[in-house]
Amino acid sequence: MSDPVTYSFYGTTVPVLRSIASSAIGILTSAKNERSNAAADTILPSDKEMLDSQFGDMLPLRMQPIILATFALSGIGKLQLNGSTPIPAMNPAEISSFDDVIALFKQVLAVLDAIDEKTYNEHAEKSVDIAVGDKTLHMTGFADYTHGFIIPNSYFHLNAIYMLLRAKGFKLGKTLYIHSWMSEQQKKDWAPLKA
Repeated sequence: MSDPVTYSFYGTTVPVLRSIASSAIGILTSAKNERSNAAADTILPSDKEMLDSQFGDMLPLRMQPIILATFALSGIGKLQLNGSTPIPAMNPAEISSFDDVIALFKQVLAVLDAIDEKTYNEHAEKSVDIAVGDKTLHMTGFADYTHGFIIPNSYFHLNAIYMLLRAKGFKLGKTLYIHSWMSEQQKKDWAPLKA
């Protein structure tokens, strides 16, 4: 079996961001379905309660997908690598349900799918200005910014979504979290453990 990763700027970033968005969709869909199918004596938080939940001084769950999507797509939008696919609005007021968050991640996937691999790779060393709060930061290299900040930051916010749901009683397993990264062969190789 050959390695499914393409070792280029595109190959080490866009598929990873796609997997993160796909994992978020799977996690949120599973939580939504778990609540819908829960026994009468099982009480799981409502969408509003979940979206308002947080750990300590972290921003609430409703902000985690917005932060993740904003950073993941900011450089792509600034460098106009999204073709004609619009960058989604990142308005917390528009996030009132799991369906809204799932729809946001589907929009993220659409943007990532619109990227031309050759053009993206050609922009690896381009600089990009990124708005963070009321400041604009100048990132000297798009690849460095993506590998050193966007990817780890995206994992962090995906983990926050997952752990907030788990902490509130949703029974989300590790397989659900990692499934989006596994090749079809890996899924087959691990299938005996599901039996």
